[in-house]
Amino acid sequence: MSVTVELLDGMLAPAPGRPAEALYQSVPLPSRIRELTSLLGQLCNNAADPANAGRGMLAAVLLRRDIGALAGGEALTGLPQAQAVALMGEIAEPLVALFAQDGATNGRRQIGHCVAELCGSLSVVSEAQGREWMKSVLGRLEPGCVSMDTMYLRLLSDIAERSPVTLWSVGSTDSFSALFRGQITSLDQLEASMGALCQVGIAYEKAKRVMSADGKANEVEKALLAQFSEPCTTVNANSPPAQLGKVLMPTMLEALVNFSNVASSEVDVMSKCMSHLSTCSNQCPSLLAGDEASLAALMRACMSIAQTTNAQEDEDVTFLKLSALDVFATISAVPQIKRSIMKPSSPSPRSVGQSLEGQSPLLQFLINGSDAGNDQRGVLFLSAELAVMGVDDDEEGWASEPALVYDSESSWENDQVALHAEFLLESFVENLGGTSTLPSIFGMVESLLATNSWKHQRAVLSILERCLAAAPVTFVPHVPATVDAALRLIHSTSPRVQYQALQLLGSLCCANSVEADGQSTGQQQVLVREKYGAQILEALSRLIGSLCTKVASHACLTVVSYCRGGNGSANCMIPIEKGLIVPYIGSLLEALRSGPLSADLSNPNTVDEGSLTVLIRAIGAVACLADAAGEDFLPHYGVVSGLTGCALFGLQKSGQGISLAPGAKNTHEMSMLRGSAIEAASIVGQAISGPDGENVSTYVNDASEIMTIATTLLGSGNTDIIPMDQLLAACARIAAVMGSQYVQFMPAVLPHILKRATEKLDISITDSENDAANDDEDGTDGYSVSIPGMGSKKIKINNTQLEEKAQAARALYEHARALGKDFGPFVEASFGAFLPLVECEYSSDVRSTASQALSQVFKAACLSAVESPNGQAQALLPVLARALTKQLANESDEDDIENRYAIADALSEIMWDAFEHKASNGSRVAQIAVADAREIVRQLMSLVQECLVRRSTLLGEMADFSFDNDEIARCEEKAQAEAEYLTHLVDSVGYQLKSLGESFAPIFRESVARPLGHLLTTPAAQNDGRARLSAVCLFDDCIEHCGTKTANSYAPTLIQGIQGALSEESNETNVELKQAAVYGIAQVARHAPKALTKATGQDLLMKVYQIAKEVETVPKSDIEHLTLVENSISAMASLALLPNSPLFRSVSDKGAMLNVFLRGLPLEEDYDEARISHSGLCDLVQSNLINVQAEYGALLQIAGKILALVSEGEEVATQETCSRLMGVVNTIQSSVDGNSIQAAFSSMEGDAQQALVAAMQ
Repeated sequence: MSVTVELLDGMLAPAPGRPAEALYQSVPLPSRIRELTSLLGQLCNNAADPANAGRGMLAAVLLRRDIGALAGGEALTGLPQAQAVALMGEIAEPLVALFAQDGATNGRRQIGHCVAELCGSLSVVSEAQGREWMKSVLGRLEPGCVSMDTMYLRLLSDIAERSPVTLWSVGSTDSFSALFRGQITSLDQLEASMGALCQVGIAYEKAKRVMSADGKANEVEKALLAQFSEPCTTVNANSPPAQLGKVLMPTMLEALVNFSNVASSEVDVMSKCMSHLSTCSNQCPSLLAGDEASLAALMRACMSIAQTTNAQEDEDVTFLKLSALDVFATISAVPQIKRSIMKPSSPSPRSVGQSLEGQSPLLQFLINGSDAGNDQRGVLFLSAELAVMGVDDDEEGWASEPALVYDSESSWENDQVALHAEFLLESFVENLGGTSTLPSIFGMVESLLATNSWKHQRAVLSILERCLAAAPVTFVPHVPATVDAALRLIHSTSPRVQYQALQLLGSLCCANSVEADGQSTGQQQVLVREKYGAQILEALSRLIGSLCTKVASHACLTVVSYCRGGNGSANCMIPIEKGLIVPYIGSLLEALRSGPLSADLSNPNTVDEGSLTVLIRAIGAVACLADAAGEDFLPHYGVVSGLTGCALFGLQKSGQGISLAPGAKNTHEMSMLRGSAIEAASIVGQAISGPDGENVSTYVNDASEIMTIATTLLGSGNTDIIPMDQLLAACARIAAVMGSQYVQFMPAVLPHILKRATEKLDISITDSENDAANDDEDGTDGYSVSIPGMGSKKIKINNTQLEEKAQAARALYEHARALGKDFGPFVEASFGAFLPLVECEYSSDVRSTASQALSQVFKAACLSAVESPNGQAQALLPVLARALTKQLANESDEDDIENRYAIADALSEIMWDAFEHKASNGSRVAQIAVADAREIVRQLMSLVQECLVRRSTLLGEMADFSFDNDEIARCEEKAQAEAEYLTHLVDSVGYQLKSLGESFAPIFRESVARPLGHLLTTPAAQNDGRARLSAVCLFDDCIEHCGTKTANSYAPTLIQGIQGALSEESNETNVELKQAAVYGIAQVARHAPKALTKATGQDLLMKVYQIAKEVETVPKSDIEHLTLVENSISAMASLALLPNSPLFRSVSDKGAMLNVFLRGLPLEEDYDEARISHSGLCDLVQSNLINVQAEYGALLQIAGKILALVSEGEEVATQETCSRLMGVVNTIQSSVDGNSIQAAFSSMEGDAQQALVAAMQ
């Protein structure tokens, strides 16, 4: 059998069973490739037969696929390497010659694809042969490229995309420049040459990334890596792409401007040019912005295109304008370019225009849209203009559409232009800086609001929301005017304006605590709820009953936003202060009852989709109101009966089961309604139960009813009636309220949680061309990749399963936390099910939630072992600690800080539980082994150093963007996230150190001392206060726990760090550092006193005394940094007051320090320091260093308070110390007259009096 025209015809018109395809596959691969190459030449050279066009196209596609198969090597093709190389060499020249023939018009583009595929396959099979062939191809391409043959240029682009490493291994700046030296005479030539040049530049970045990857990668892996596009965030003015751009791009951009007045039929070609520039801006900005002149030329050209007139509102022209603005948005997002645009600079002859008022010329150009004048018709104006005109004209049609639980792709289809323009405007505000952009935007806002057009009003509200998101710090002064505008426009009769006003108010509530740079400007927080809460909630109450379901649904969602905390992403979803919502709950509930909650649910099939959506949102609003109000929601608890009724909407109870009522349909919206209702009922019940469970009795019957519904559905397998995630979430909340009483339900609930965790993940690999199904419809996500030897494949992953696994982990977390020690019987099964998910490579959410869940499972194991020693916690500890540490080391996405934080938090919790929980005999229920600790600490310290590098970069960026408060705030947020992550890493090391004690000394020496020690001793490394804090904390722990020899070795390093920390002026950022430093002084004094010279000791003593003496002038209850002051009191005592302290003999006059010591007791913040100091007090009295007769009043007060604290469960003193304190009291009674004692007793606080009396009885 061979490949013939007849076989191709059979494949073009396939019969049932596709016999022609089977015959084709039966032909050996080498024969297919040779015959297709020959046949392709015949077909392309015989244009007289119209059928040959389709045949040639199919032959080229088949040949390209088979050439790609050769890259699979002998394992896939059965061909030895030499034979595969020879075969490719055999067809190479004929293909290039065929492509070069003037008459080969049919399928010429497809032949080019075959040539590009050949370059890729040959490079994979033989690197050396691939380079030689690439040299040959580039030489053959040069004449066609120079003559601006678009086919040649597009082939160059294809080769650059398929073989970037090989291309740049043989090419150079000069050789590539030679390919583009021809004259551009048509728009098609411009588009092809611009696309090729951009792709060559991108190929350089890909090649650089591939070559910097793991050196062990083989050619197949390199080829795969080269296919993935990644943003490039740096500009290298000396790189080959930058040199190419400086030489070639200005001419192309000039041509682009000259062709801008094209016919409407060619607008799409112009848009392709913009697309090339936008892609290049993202993946190879050096090509476009290698120097200021290149960047200026790019901006001139794109501004010319963006300002194209569009009087007829032609969609293609609109898209072209958006494409040009896309280039601005993408290139200005590159950090170096962003910084150069925003940073004030002096005029430069290569700049666009002249600088004004300290703004850079480029920034002025972008805002004004021209070199001269102050028209402010640049990118901001153009984006706003498109935001106004790009919205759906049919307002009535929009309002009549039902609200949807989940927006589909078509939900906002007619608003795509406006949404795109608003996104671009947000990018410009962020990339150009709020200080420069907001004045222009507020000028436009004023002009737009001068008319009563609903389009203008809607656009204004959306623009303001985008500005708030892009420049939250700079926007603060504008918040009052923005709220006023939203509250005024929310009374509009236009549903579109109402909707957008609700959206803006919700965003303002979420950003409620965002503040300006208070340290430098002194501006206060703008508290939206505090000032406007009544007006906002009154407006929401009114719109909750809107006849437009989109507006009513969004009003309910805005209630949810109001009930959650602000400060942007940092604290969002935290309930607000009760006083901001409790006074308004009654009116809001009344609006909900008379509006959405009044829907007639007697016939499920008559409730339309929009009403169901509003009802779901209203139920969510009720839940958030209860969550925010807590036990203050108790007067409104009656709403639960309605919620449980909604949970059974469209269902019937029959015997022991629950099923759909006759004739009822189980739509997705109905299922969501039931799930929202049962979850809301559990939220309300948990809220009113109170923090100490004082109102649980009110909820217990309803909780039992909810659990009956849940267990019945779980037992019957009808999990589609109520979404499983909401059902399990409701169960978890009930567990939190019921505690140990919930254990009876675990056999019914836990198997479903474990089933989701252990369910095999559905992953499939299919041919891309045969997989046209919509991934969203089957809950999958996927990406296409050309696998060498296998062709283009679509890898699909079931996202729904991943979400279910994460939800199961959250449910397990809540159950384990709620049940504590009672979860013990379920630890082993839970651990086995969720441990594999810690390294789930397809979802960071699954990894983080599984890690968090396992930390709670381990805590439950520890609590169970304390009650009844069983060895379970000890068995889990090493396995879990190693797994989490390994996964932290494997987390490669530096931007996914939340995921790394969650895993590190889980690890530190596990290490804390292992350190803290002890059996009745005093031994720990789980002890890390030295060998395990050594490897874990080694990896953790490597992560610590990586974290410190990222923080150093962020701190440097903050200095670079000193002129942009919003960028500083973004960097601060990232730096703070890294700081919190660092804290967990350091805590994980510290708890192991404390657990192992002296056994940890070698580990400290090997992995900790050097990387952190230089932070304490090297001035240049001390810019990061958080890094120094980590170092001080671990050195503190080392001195305290690792034995005398180790303490003496590292105390000098710690002392040097302490002296540096205490020499700085106090501010909010270094109080923790000073606190740790003072704590370290106490440890050195106790465990390494020989390290303190007299001069150093005296210096440190005076420093802690200066801090401690605040107790003489400020009541302890009013001291802002009480832990720092108390630690200073303890350190002062350990340095010089207590017998055997290192400076005890050298400080002769201790009166002032003793007075501070007595004024500061009792200590409460740090139990360890408190116990030491309170025992030391007894030592001082016993040694007659404190005169009982002179200080009896203070001593009685201190003793009474300590005894009161101990009686309340505060571990501030041992039982022995309490007994010694009573001895002090007895001494006072025997040496001080009764009236004086009675007077002193009368002045004591009530709890101290009661504790003292109780102790004396």
